[in-house]
Amino acid sequence: MKLNYHTYSLEHDSNKQHFIMDMRPFFKAFCDYDNPAFKNKFLHNDENVYLLSAGLNLYLFLTTRSHEIIKTIRSTDLEVDEIYDLLDKDESLGFASYIYVDKYYFGFASTMMAPKSKSFVDFVNDIFTEIGIDDYWFVTHPIMHESTKAEALKMGFIGRSVITVNSENDAFNHLRKMVGGTTEEFSDIDSFDITIKPRTRRNIKSAVQKFINKVPSNGLDKMLIRAKEELQGSLIDLYIAGSGGVADIIKTRDERFLHDEIIGKIKANAVLSEKVKEYESDEKYTKNKVASITDLHSVDTWHSRVSDI
Repeated sequence: MKLNYHTYSLEHDSNKQHFIMDMRPFFKAFCDYDNPAFKNKFLHNDENVYLLSAGLNLYLFLTTRSHEIIKTIRSTDLEVDEIYDLLDKDESLGFASYIYVDKYYFGFASTMMAPKSKSFVDFVNDIFTEIGIDDYWFVTHPIMHESTKAEALKMGFIGRSVITVNSENDAFNHLRKMVGGTTEEFSDIDSFDITIKPRTRRNIKSAVQKFINKVPSNGLDKMLIRAKEELQGSLIDLYIAGSGGVADIIKTRDERFLHDEIIGKIKANAVLSEKVKEYESDEKYTKNKVASITDLHSVDTWHSRVSDI
């Protein structure tokens, strides 16, 4: 699974001011709040959506139409393991994503058919609406990064790479002339994608290095390099031209080891650490706490808030 990282903030509805605050206590209290009837109110594309605790700051984000799963989730002694057992019996029952929430950002990992991060954002805002918070919106942004040529060239292993050039790039015109095309004939062509594909498990660093050094920056829409620092490491995507989302690859599907692997990836991701620090120090964000959210750090407050609605 690919673990994509996103920052989050609270946007005031009227003045559009953005507040950044730690949402971990809010999500923990929501999951600890025992009210199955309330939690069965949330839908996405006509499917029930649930957020279940799967460890410290780790959550299972599940969407399903299965009456068997819905019935189980309504039970007061629900354990996440019960959901896993049901999913194992019939994968069509539902699909789940994993969310690791940290201070000011979260990591989101999902398989192809699982709910995506946009569904999670909608889910949180639906919670706000349901409990009467109508002046703030939960807003997220993918954490983006553009690497330098020097960073790419320091990698010990380079694999499949993609280069996108438009008509302002010399490579575009070389390709046009190679097939005898005129400028007019190629006027409706937006760009060329050049894919450099290695043989199985082969390191093509020396070949890709030529492209990195020789392809002009002018008219270069994208240069994506799949690389790793050492032969035994994990492949990562480096965007030398065009920004790519900061992410890690999670290999395990076993929830018992998932938490520790995510923590390890986060600690080792220097780019993530740098980007989160930039986000925290960005002056356009206010760090004042939003009282209507901090009030819901207690399960008791959830009881009184929902009962008053």
